[in-house]
This record gives sequence, C-alpha cells and structure tokens, in this order.
Amino acid sequence: MGRKQIKQTMMDDSAFEYEMKVKDARNDIIPFLQGVWVNLHQEWGDDAIHTQSIQQAIWKASTEMLPHLEVQVVIDANNRAHISSGSAGYVSFLKIPIGMKLPIRCWFHTHPFGAAYFSGTDWNTVSTWEPLMKTAYVIGGEDHYGFWSNTKPNQLEIKDSNNNWTIQNKNGSEEE
Repeated sequence: MGRKQIKQTMMDDSAFEYEMKVKDARNDIIPFLQGVWVNLHQEWGDDAIHTQSIQQAIWKASTEMLPHLEVQVVIDANNRAHISSGSAGYVSFLKIPIGMKLPIRCWFHTHPFGAAYFSGTDWNTVSTWEPLMKTAYVIGGEDHYGFWSNTKPNQLEIKDSNNNWTIQNKNGSEEE
C-alpha cells in the first residue's frame, strides 16, 4: 500500500469515526432532552416552555453533545417533546413525528454558529405553521434567543446576551 492509499485509508477511518460519534450523539440527545422537558413541565407546567433551563439544555445538545449541529424540539398539544437534529445550518424532521398532536405549543431550534435570528427558511416555517403553532424560539447562545408568537406573526423579538432587545421584522428590517 502506497503513502497516498494509507493517507486515504486514515481519512476514511477518521470520517467513519466522526460519523459514528455523531450518530451516537444524535441518539443520546433524544432521551436527554425528553428527560429535561418532562422534569421542567412537572415543575413549571405550561410555563416550562419559557424557562431558560429548556433553552440551555437544547443549546447544550446542539453545541456540546453534538458538534455544533442544529437541533429542534417541538412541544405538541399533549406536551410531548419531538426532537431531531440536522446539519450545521439546517434541521428538519425527515418524516412527521409519530404521535405529534396539533396545535404545536412551541418550536425550538438552534443556530449553533451563535446568532439568534430567523432565516428565510425559518420565516417560511412559521408562516406555514402559523395557524397551528403558538410560539417559537431560535436559540443562538447562552441567554441569546429570539421569540416568535402567532399573535405577532411578522416579528421576532431578539434578546442578546447583554440583555438588549431588538425586533426582526419579517420583511428584513430591525428595530431597537
């Protein structure tokens, strides 16, 4: 085996090991986040959606348990957490989660690169689901998030880690 073949084999092994670690982590975040959600919901009831603890757990899953990959958590009408992970810049459910009951109480997702805002894809998602989704959070870091509600469907309220608030409008403008 030549040097080039050895190098390619080592790269293939490294990629395989990485993919196996990610696969294991994807499996680990589901019971982790479901457990956090169940405990928070038992303690806080319907207000659990708005606690920092759920955001911190989702951020941890996205940036510590996974290698900075997007994570989404959908809380359905029965207060069940439906969880998936994606790439560094996109997350979806490959198929509709089994047993998910509408309406959606809250859709959480991360931007693991550290910016809480709605992309065009995010605006399309909330626009599509608006009649059947009450709230959404995009998490961009520790204590940095955006909050959307179907009562103000064209606005995302963004809180940064310095406790400053801005509004992102659906048309792309921002207000302080």
